[in-house]
Amino acid sequence: MLILRFALYLLFGAVVGLAAGTPALAAAAAASGPQDALHEVMTGDNLHLIAGYYYGDARMWERIWAANKAQVKNPNLLERGMLLLIPNASVPDTSYPEFAARTRREAAAAAAPRAEAAPPEKEVRIMGEGKPAAPAEGSTPPAGAPAAGPTPPAGPVTPAPGAQPPAKAQPRPSSS
Repeated sequence: MLILRFALYLLFGAVVGLAAGTPALAAAAAASGPQDALHEVMTGDNLHLIAGYYYGDARMWERIWAANKAQVKNPNLLERGMLLLIPNASVPDTSYPEFAARTRREAAAAAAPRAEAAPPEKEVRIMGEGKPAAPAEGSTPPAGAPAAGPTPPAGPVTPAPGAQPPAKAQPRPSSS
């Protein structure tokens, strides 16, 4: 009986060993969960982009930096060709170059409308020049316009050329 059990264990071990060596089962075992991956840095890569690809969240870039602190001293400076260890990575179906190109296009499209927006206009007046034209009677001034009436100068007043400088104040005599 003991010999029969031993033979069954041996046979079972051989069958499992052969099955583990087949590529289909090895691929299934690899796809079963996240594993560490190696990523070769390409031109224009940064840790946010790489984290977005492997983790689906660009905010997880610190995991990659922590795993590679020995070779990446500054997370903003990655050298082309550098191999980075990506811990617990899950590789998506799309290739990394396709993902990077799509992400850069989307970022450029999102930034484009902001670049075209004109800044709000501001009224600029230079001291000594005339006031802007007053609105006609009965009309309301535009929103944000200053109230009508004289406004004090915003700073020291400079005398006109050729004018007498103001007299300096004389100290009071003490009454002691």
